[in-house]
Amino acid sequence: MSRTRSEQAAWRRERLLDAALRVFADKGVDGATVKDVAQAAEVTPGLLYRYFDSKEAMVETLLSERGFLPRLRELRAEQENDPRPAVVVLAETLAAFDRLLADNAELMAVFFSSAQARVPLAALVGEGQQLIGDFLLERVEAGELRPHDTATAARSLFAAVAVNRRLGTPIDVAALVGLLFPEEG
Repeated sequence: MSRTRSEQAAWRRERLLDAALRVFADKGVDGATVKDVAQAAEVTPGLLYRYFDSKEAMVETLLSERGFLPRLRELRAEQENDPRPAVVVLAETLAAFDRLLADNAELMAVFFSSAQARVPLAALVGEGQQLIGDFLLERVEAGELRPHDTATAARSLFAAVAVNRRLGTPIDVAALVGLLFPEEG
C-alpha cells in the first residue's frame, strides 16, 4: 500500500525521533551530534535538518511529544469530574507519572541530559507543574483542600517523583501526598 507524501513525511519524522532518542540516551545531549543522529537514522544530516532546525529542537520535540506531558494532560482531563477525594486522585496521578518515568528510561536519560546541556526545559516542566497545581487549586476552591501555595506544592510533588525515579529510589506517593495534606488524607 503506497503512502501519501504527508504520511511518508510523518513516518520519516517518527523514525528520526526514534534515532534521536537512542543516540541522546546513549551519548547524552552534549555528547551527541546531529551527524550521530543522522547516521543512526541512516539519512543525511541535510534531510534531518528538513525536519528539525537543530539538535535542541529534536530534544524539545522528543520531550514534548513522547515525554510525560501528553499523558499528564490525559490524566488531568480524566480527573475533571472525578468525585473521589483529592488525596486519592493526586496519589494516583503521581503514581501514574512515576510509572511513566519508569517505563521510559531513555526519555528520562534525555531529560536529565538536556538539563545539563542547557536545553530550555522550563516550558515543559512548567506545564507539568501547572497541571498538578491547577488540580490542587480547583480542590482548594472547592473547599476540599486547605488553602496553600498550590504552585510550590505542585513543584515539590513533581520534583520528588522525578528525582526519586532518576535515583532509582522507590517513592510511596500516598505517603508523599500525606506529608503535604495530612488532615485531608
